[in-house]
Amino acid sequence: MSRPSDPRTVLLWGDRWWLPATDEPVPFDRPEQAADALAGHWSAEPKPVRIRLVYQPDAFTSVGVSCPRGNRRVLAAALAAEYPALDSPDRAWGHEPVLPDEHGGTTVLHFENEPALYTLATRLAHLGLTVESAWPLATYLHALPTEWTESGGSTVVAVQAGRGVAYRHPAGAGRLIQTWNSGNALAEIGRWLADILATDPNEPVTVVTTDDDTRAQLESWLGEDRPGLEWLRLAAALTRPAVLPRYHPAQLLPRDPWVMTERLALAAGFALLLVAAWAGFEQGRDWLAARAADEASETRLASLQSEVVQLRSNAAEIAGLRSLVEGGAAGPPVGLFLEQLSATLPPDLVLGSVQWRDQRIAIAGWVAPTAAAGTIETWASRIAPNDAPWAITAKAGAEGTFAATGVFRR
Repeated sequence: MSRPSDPRTVLLWGDRWWLPATDEPVPFDRPEQAADALAGHWSAEPKPVRIRLVYQPDAFTSVGVSCPRGNRRVLAAALAAEYPALDSPDRAWGHEPVLPDEHGGTTVLHFENEPALYTLATRLAHLGLTVESAWPLATYLHALPTEWTESGGSTVVAVQAGRGVAYRHPAGAGRLIQTWNSGNALAEIGRWLADILATDPNEPVTVVTTDDDTRAQLESWLGEDRPGLEWLRLAAALTRPAVLPRYHPAQLLPRDPWVMTERLALAAGFALLLVAAWAGFEQGRDWLAARAADEASETRLASLQSEVVQLRSNAAEIAGLRSLVEGGAAGPPVGLFLEQLSATLPPDLVLGSVQWRDQRIAIAGWVAPTAAAGTIETWASRIAPNDAPWAITAKAGAEGTFAATGVFRR
């Protein structure tokens, strides 16, 4: 279950909202009515309400592509000619982590066919509902399983009447994201799942349904005696603490740098700022320049201007934090260490926390299921070469985590 301080996870899927802990959706007739429909449902809630938005409108596409290994900028430069949404400042997009192959890499792109998310987030904010992050439904489905097989393979599908979305990553094969939008969706999904389970009855498959009738129709295709099959109600799925790291590349909204308030956690916030703040500032500035030419997007422009002001404020705070954590000539070289950390962290590792106290260092995070053997140890040797003023040891933990500890030598 989510903690009271966590944002609420809500799903916009097609023409309705799905909410945690209730089977009753909140419908709307047109996309421009979506924000007011949700705010009206929560009209009695004290504001602001913090939201983690799972976003799957009908005008949203997920497609597997070959790509170079790189960050968001690299993918946009390489793929925008074929997928113009990646070069369109008014359309949101993201991608799954790039996995290496013999030709370079592969990923799954998620993008809007029509601009809507930025306007939706701005309208929700105006109504007191703060969207802290936005994720494709397929990405959220991939984060739902609480246990993973040794192979790391998984199939998760969400189904409502007339619609379905599936994330499938079988062991030894590429990722597949499939959507259904038709009156025959339930039958098509039932046949698709039946084929998977017929090939391997023990393969772990999670099916998320909105109601008992939908589940009953699927069970008529699949049967009940399936050892690898898990049924999950959508209302319960939206309450699960699905782990989606702040800097996962499928995030659809611009990412705001943040600073932790407690002094002991200062270094963790500072490390994430070093990794993301400057890129975020440049990205916000570029978006602002592009949007200034679009007179029809005044609402989005105002929002971006506010973001840039905040980013500039954060940039000034970074400078002050650097001076604070350096601790003068007598203190440990924390700033130098964090710069080395941000420069050497490979794409298969995601930071969860970085802490330091006195001369001790503690780092924790997640490892991609597809990371090569020795990734953690190789990274530890790169962040702490023999001549570094610190020493680091790292090892893999349970359920795709890793931990590293170290000490400043002077």
